[in-house]
Amino acid sequence: MHRVATLSGELDHERKFETISQNPSEILFISTADTELAGLAKIWSDRFGKKLGLFQSGHLLHPKAAENFVDNVLCKARLAIFRLHGGYGYFPHLLDEVSHIKSHGAKTSILVLPGTDEWDPELMRFNDYEEPLVNRMFSYFREGGIENMVLAADAVELLLQNRNEGFPEAFEVPKFGWIENRSAVKIKKHETGRVWITFYRALHQSGDMAVIDSLTESLQAQGLAVSKFYAYSLREQSAQQELLRKAEQEPPDAILTMQGFSIGNGPSGKSRDDRVSFLETLNCPVIQVPTSTEDREAWLNNPRGISASNAAMSVALPETDGRFFGTVVGFKHDEVFSYGKENDSESEFRLKRLEPDKSQITHVSGLAANWVLLRRTENCKKRLAIILANYPNKDSRIGNGVGLDTPASVVAFLKELDKRGYGLVSEEEGPSVPENGDELMRILQEGITNDEEMNYGKDPDQSISCDRLFGMISTLPESSRDAFSKQWTNNPDYPKKYSDLIPVAGKCFGNIFIGIQPQRGYGLQTQAIYHDPALPPPPEYLAFYQWIKEDFKAHAVIHFGKHGNLEWLPGRSVALGPEDFPQIALGTLPNLYPFIVNDPGEGAQAKRRSSAVIIDHLTPPLTRAGLYEEFDKAERLLEEHAHCEILYPERAHELEHEIEHLLENAEWSAELPQDEDPLNALSNHLCELKESQIRSGLHIFGQIPEGEKRIDFLLSLLRMSSAERPGLLQALLGKGHDYNLDSLSISERDRIEKMAREWVNFELSALLNEKNKMFPENEGTEKLRLWMHEILLPRFKRCAEETRSLALALEGRFVSPGPSGAPTRGRIDVLPTGRNFYSVDPRVIPTQTAWRCGQDLAEELIQRYRDDHGEFPKTTALVIWGTSNMRTGGDDIAQALALWGCEPVWEPVSGRVIDFQILPLSVLGRPRVDVVLRVSGMFRDSFGDVMRLLSTVPKRLAKLDEPQEMNPVRAAWLADQQRLQNEGISEDNAKRLAELRVFSSGPGAYGTGLLPLIDAGNWETRADLTKVFLKWGGHAYDSDGTSSEEINLLRERLSSVEIVHQNQDNREHDILDSDDYFQFQGGLQAAITEIRGNAPSAYHGDSSNPEKIRVRTLKEEFNRVFRSRVLNPKWQQAMREHGYKGAHEMAATVDYLFGYDATCDIVADYQYEEVANKLLLDPEQQKFFREHNPLALRDASQRLLEANERQMWQNADSETLEALESTVLEIHGEME
Repeated sequence: MHRVATLSGELDHERKFETISQNPSEILFISTADTELAGLAKIWSDRFGKKLGLFQSGHLLHPKAAENFVDNVLCKARLAIFRLHGGYGYFPHLLDEVSHIKSHGAKTSILVLPGTDEWDPELMRFNDYEEPLVNRMFSYFREGGIENMVLAADAVELLLQNRNEGFPEAFEVPKFGWIENRSAVKIKKHETGRVWITFYRALHQSGDMAVIDSLTESLQAQGLAVSKFYAYSLREQSAQQELLRKAEQEPPDAILTMQGFSIGNGPSGKSRDDRVSFLETLNCPVIQVPTSTEDREAWLNNPRGISASNAAMSVALPETDGRFFGTVVGFKHDEVFSYGKENDSESEFRLKRLEPDKSQITHVSGLAANWVLLRRTENCKKRLAIILANYPNKDSRIGNGVGLDTPASVVAFLKELDKRGYGLVSEEEGPSVPENGDELMRILQEGITNDEEMNYGKDPDQSISCDRLFGMISTLPESSRDAFSKQWTNNPDYPKKYSDLIPVAGKCFGNIFIGIQPQRGYGLQTQAIYHDPALPPPPEYLAFYQWIKEDFKAHAVIHFGKHGNLEWLPGRSVALGPEDFPQIALGTLPNLYPFIVNDPGEGAQAKRRSSAVIIDHLTPPLTRAGLYEEFDKAERLLEEHAHCEILYPERAHELEHEIEHLLENAEWSAELPQDEDPLNALSNHLCELKESQIRSGLHIFGQIPEGEKRIDFLLSLLRMSSAERPGLLQALLGKGHDYNLDSLSISERDRIEKMAREWVNFELSALLNEKNKMFPENEGTEKLRLWMHEILLPRFKRCAEETRSLALALEGRFVSPGPSGAPTRGRIDVLPTGRNFYSVDPRVIPTQTAWRCGQDLAEELIQRYRDDHGEFPKTTALVIWGTSNMRTGGDDIAQALALWGCEPVWEPVSGRVIDFQILPLSVLGRPRVDVVLRVSGMFRDSFGDVMRLLSTVPKRLAKLDEPQEMNPVRAAWLADQQRLQNEGISEDNAKRLAELRVFSSGPGAYGTGLLPLIDAGNWETRADLTKVFLKWGGHAYDSDGTSSEEINLLRERLSSVEIVHQNQDNREHDILDSDDYFQFQGGLQAAITEIRGNAPSAYHGDSSNPEKIRVRTLKEEFNRVFRSRVLNPKWQQAMREHGYKGAHEMAATVDYLFGYDATCDIVADYQYEEVANKLLLDPEQQKFFREHNPLALRDASQRLLEANERQMWQNADSETLEALESTVLEIHGEME
């Protein structure tokens, strides 16, 4: 019912509006394809002359442009033919305008044809002709070629004579074929490999072959034999069969494709596990090398590189096939084509032709040549660089890899390489393969590292001369060279002087170099954190990669584990060029990247900005947190109290006093939720802690969990209910998928948890038809047994192929594509791992599933705020990340829309979001919420259309005629306009600025700056944190895609924010095992508190189970994680099993805890005390740290001492401080 009353968001009105400059013509042909228009200009012009008008439909997406064109050009034509790719879904305004003028008597005859090779019956309602005639005309353009265009011209003449018969059948034109090479380039005598180029048939038919010819010549200059294949679409089975036939005779070593979209079914299509794609059969690297639909000037001036539509069609969708992105190789340019009299501007058509970019083509041909070289080189001769991330730049934190025991994984992979014949030296010749991760770390720490403090007296194992480094820098494009010189070589604030040699951190094991990725640069220039979010990398950074390329002569690099910093260097978002620092550093080296499967966003960043081939890996196993120490005792008292309450009331009364006494002496009692019944509060608190899911270890690449950890992992997947089946616990209880497990008593929950573990353990060794009568048998358990044996276990066991996948990728083989996401959120389709994961189609965000979840998140947030404050919220600040929205399909975006009182509009067939609707207040039933968005740089890069959507909504809401108390967006817009005009800003600019609500880092920059700031210790007060946060996130983004630095505007926006909110969509990580949470949500909290003078309400949304949304205060969430994981002996024991990396993880947790306290003032003194005594000073922990990673203990101890020095930990016990200081001094002494 409410849809009748909604208002359209008119999203297409925010598209670029271009004035139509087309003279009326008797015959109009409007097409999406420039190649088609170019072909018609040449073929039809002699016949029709000035009667013919050709028009690019891309200019008609804006409603006003469509209206002007139809009113001033189309209605004066006798015949208008449309060829529209995407049909009505993409061109609703244009076709609706055509219907409008026809209904008002326009005489123009209309012929609307599909723009692809598939018939679209929906378009018939816009045609003036019967379907057989339309279909015949469609066949001419579907087949293409000169002969059919002549037939189409004949048909046009017949239609102008009002004749609807006599249309011959179209000539069948090959939809695909090979083109013989006629290049003048001299090929090397001995070809080094064979590559294919695939491209659209339309380019061949229209003669628009300049890019293909240039690319061919460049590849041939690399010594490669080139075969060129055109096809209408690689989806065609016949085209695929032809490629497979050719491969049997002349198998390619690499394929470069200029074709966009997805060959397969795409992110939402049929499971790829059910078939083997023809690309997998071809089994070689497939490099995506598209051309842009814009001109070169637009690319040069666009910090995003290419438009959102280009990025979706030419980058994101091809990733679903397993293609990896090279860069853009050509651009459109205008070519004036005249027909009729010379010098008659009315007889000119500006053709859009493709023009090659020599520099870009040189880059992709070098990339292809290196992949071919990798494929053709024997393993024993291959030289590989394995690169370990290192942030912070300390020896205690080498080998960052989220969820991954990186050192152990690298050692396991080295052993696999040794088996495969790679040149790892023997003990007599040099260092042998380390036995374990700890030994690898000791070997690396013996040499030069990024930790300056630990480098004293060490000689580098490898280095590069300054002359060569700065000689390379002198060849960079001027803009990059100037930026580098300004910030480094000619910067008086950077006093470091170089000797003749610059050391390169790492160790060689024969032909395998294990390097420590250099620091980003802010540790060397701490003041730059305050003013330069897009700081170029330092000289040491470029020297490191130059040595790998030129001295070590690596055939490939492996960036091992999420994530390093290469893909986050300054430059374009996608479609990089020679000015962009990721390309400057890496060049054309093949880049392989083991990456956790649940992080599609940051993995996509590596794919799109460093041409990475992802080899995804499993998430760590999760386990039930359980209870320990006083919490376990408290639960036992509660359980006894429940038992005695009716039967033994006197004993129950005694137990109440016992519990009361326990709580009086337990500092953690301050963490209990408010409740009139203290026993109920304690019970709920213990239940939440006990049932939390925490990591029970780290993943080792290529190894699936064994023993109890295997049960942990599988049980974490079986817990999740779905519409098709209940969760395992519900099934064992004989309940449906919606049964609430929180209703169980303590003993009942423990019993069913134990039974679930036993059930999984039994099924692991049982056959499908083998049953155990110990367990309940019902429809739910039967479904789960079938699903586990037929789907889950086979997928899980294939995760052991991760190492094999990486090894085969190093042999130049194709890595199969697979989806990405959080397995524990029901995404079993992301298994098996070991695949080249892809993300989502950005055009369908938010999905309809995400919309439902986002609505629930919005309503839960509003209700929680009302419960806490007794009123509706007016303004909230939301954190929106790219990764989480790729995982969920856009939960956070949906939540923002719901808070605003809007909802998406989807195109019915494709699911694309094409608009939004504004719900009237009468339907909404509450005031709107003014939402300020701090989006990540990666979200900005990946979701151009969503950025337009989010930037448009406030514009529309501001202009609604609604009471200001019900529409705070309008209230703020009116007040801001007046304030800005009073400050001297023009009326138009004040209106524009007052509408802006979407903020992020500036183009080419990423992050918030708080991590390097806090790590460097270069801050004193919250004002310093605020200054950096505003600087790094102070770019406001408008609906046209432009941005400008508006720090004062952001400050003003934040001054009225009442809520800071961020969501977490899975339990595979938490807020204290990632720095991003305190950087974004913590940064917002710090800035708002500083600006307002008091803290806003901070909330944390939990959608790990979309059917059971929870909104907690940030403090509640912190306490939950602090108790369930950080101090949990179960987690500590799990980390101790991973040696160096386990200690690394513990020290990182202390850093993130510190970061949250610095930004949010969230850690109580007694909690610092507990961290010190239980995580760092406990004898067992001390022994572990000192044996495996003493520097992690030192660093974590120093961090706690810093908290005390900064008065964050105010009432520290003197003995605790002395113990921490002694620990630091002892380790310093041992290191010397």
